[in-house]
Amino acid sequence: MEEESVRDLKPNEGESNMLKRSIIRKCLGVCSSLLVVVMLCPMSLRSQTDEVLLRISTEQYAQASRSVVSGLRAYHRFPEFLLVGAEQKAVTQMRKAGLTATVLDDRPWIAPYAVVGTHPGNLRSRTYSGINCRVLYTSQDFDIIKASPEVFEQLRSIGFTCFEIKRQEIQVETHATHLPSWVYDRPDDFITDAIANVSDSVIRATIQGLGNLGTRYWNNATRDSVARWVKARYLSTGITDVALDSFQYNSTWQANVVATIPGTVTPTAELIVGGHHDDMPSSGLAPGADDNASGTAAAIEMARVLRLVNYQPAFTMRFMGYAAEEAGLVGSNSYAQRARTANRDIRVMQNYDMIANRSQAPTDNSVSIVWYTSSEAYRDLQASMMQMYTPLIPVPTTSYRSQSDSYSFWLQNYRTVFCIERNLSPYYHTSNDLLQYLDMTYCANIVKSGLAMLLTLDMMPASVPGLQVRDGGDGTSLYASWDSVQVPDWYRYKVYIGTSPGAYTSNNLYTTRSARLSGLTAGTRYYVGVSIVDLAGREGMITELSEVPRTIPQRPTGLSATYEQRAVLRWRRNLEMDLRGYNVYRSIDSLSNFIRLNIQPSPDTLWVDTLGTAWPRFYYVTAVDSTGNESAQSDTVVLGPVVSVGEPGNGRPFAFRLEQNYPNPFNPMTNIWFEVGNSGFVSVRVYDVLGRQVATLIQEQKLPGRYNIVWDASSASSGTYFCRLDVGGRVESKRMLLMK
Repeated sequence: MEEESVRDLKPNEGESNMLKRSIIRKCLGVCSSLLVVVMLCPMSLRSQTDEVLLRISTEQYAQASRSVVSGLRAYHRFPEFLLVGAEQKAVTQMRKAGLTATVLDDRPWIAPYAVVGTHPGNLRSRTYSGINCRVLYTSQDFDIIKASPEVFEQLRSIGFTCFEIKRQEIQVETHATHLPSWVYDRPDDFITDAIANVSDSVIRATIQGLGNLGTRYWNNATRDSVARWVKARYLSTGITDVALDSFQYNSTWQANVVATIPGTVTPTAELIVGGHHDDMPSSGLAPGADDNASGTAAAIEMARVLRLVNYQPAFTMRFMGYAAEEAGLVGSNSYAQRARTANRDIRVMQNYDMIANRSQAPTDNSVSIVWYTSSEAYRDLQASMMQMYTPLIPVPTTSYRSQSDSYSFWLQNYRTVFCIERNLSPYYHTSNDLLQYLDMTYCANIVKSGLAMLLTLDMMPASVPGLQVRDGGDGTSLYASWDSVQVPDWYRYKVYIGTSPGAYTSNNLYTTRSARLSGLTAGTRYYVGVSIVDLAGREGMITELSEVPRTIPQRPTGLSATYEQRAVLRWRRNLEMDLRGYNVYRSIDSLSNFIRLNIQPSPDTLWVDTLGTAWPRFYYVTAVDSTGNESAQSDTVVLGPVVSVGEPGNGRPFAFRLEQNYPNPFNPMTNIWFEVGNSGFVSVRVYDVLGRQVATLIQEQKLPGRYNIVWDASSASSGTYFCRLDVGGRVESKRMLLMK
């Protein structure tokens, strides 16, 4: 299929008008020859189609999330865009909002998708002659294909990396992070002394020990002994908390290795260092010295040095060996997904993969730092550590992003950085990937820079959580606010502002968790950064958001209409500081002749309209500020009667069914639709990830039909929840994601 723009999905005006007239006729039609169950539900001004798969930039997605009512689901992050599922309703709203995206697949998920890359050092071009797959997107570094799992294994066997995309929603954050200037000032004496204990001979012994185990490929019988050997190596460093993190892959049990040094100040915050311990080829002699005994040895050596100097970290540190990386980042993906589901606070993941081959000139100490979108600050920090503490020369690159374990964590919206040798070993994935070809001094310097980064991160104050930047409403000011965070030696908050990301023209210190920034120019986008400064003068990472000061309120978004024995409108709250309220407009049986229902602007984002006999009803809302300025109107929604005769509109009887809530992710309200096939007692409850009930939405008798309820999660915390429908002992659940 040729790629289509979202704009190409718009029907012509004749089709649009015919569709609107058809909807109105359906809303007004009544069937009198059969027993009728009458409900009221929101109707789109366009027909609904199945989900399509879009490629959309992160910035456009952020705007779409604010302006689209429902039907957007982010499935996968790429460096420059997101892979998003969108219902036709969402596509229509995006077009109305002037947003652009590209349709990759109009029949998604009838077969799996995968990100295909080329293994480091493999010069083979990505061509698919004779391979049964469909290429949806291609770039210099990777392709997106649609094929069977058997094809994915075939591609791996001929030297490609192949990471399967799951049909699971992911969180997408929109704030940026920048590195504070103090990091560049001078070396820290403690860090200098600590990293001096890194030993190339100990690293060499670890690499040789792994090489003696034979092939470490995921399907080899040695996989259990490999994991136990790595565990024993961590125990020998003096760490007592070392566990095998087991998971299933292709009917086999695999094990990551996790060694933990608990934090003494903020133990719930985590810093992770790791590298995969499996290797290739899959049979025969496979020493895997560079790929990736070197990365496994790096994590073990950092752990050993920290125990040697008796360092007590502020944050919890975890050192990991990942299993089944060569099968498509399976071990790290399993771990990162479970960490995100549990909402674990992983501050950063440092990844080391192939770090001991130096085939360049003796004076060339260059090392590649693979960086990821939204993790630029950690790229800069790793580069600074190399320059400050070692003779290494950092070379940032975007190559290999999807080809090592850091990618799994980045997909789950964790910050990551990945170090790999500048000139890749010519022996990787062969029986000649031997210790004798490695440069231990080069490898030890990379380990030193990684340990320096780990210690610097642990000494840094935490980043500010919950940053919001709001329009002051007067065209000349913005208002920034943020949540509190535990920093024992806290001193001040530092607030920056400028007109370019990370390039600030001024900054000031504050003791309060808010700041009003004045003297700005209306219509100009400003970037606001906030950090924490401790008593020692160290500054945490700078968290940044942008906003535009305006004189006219922005149009309200997220308008929905539902029937709850009354007509109920809900929409998202505007963030302008001088917001007075909202005007609500209604029209009967028309898309014109709207009348305002309120006398004074309503301060709430909920409006209840009394029921009458005239249907359908069309609604929109506007925002009004304290000086009387009124915004452009929101999207228009229509509420009307739907006639059902035991058939919900497409020829099938009502059945037991729980639909996916929308919007999802949501904040703080979401719609939940379900069907009841037979009269009976119905309960709808919400549970958290620990199985604790947090809300009962319905618990009553219901007739056969399709129903809508709204969960207001204002009092719940951000995280994953499960909606459970129970009708006469039949149960179905759906996963919901609350993001505040």
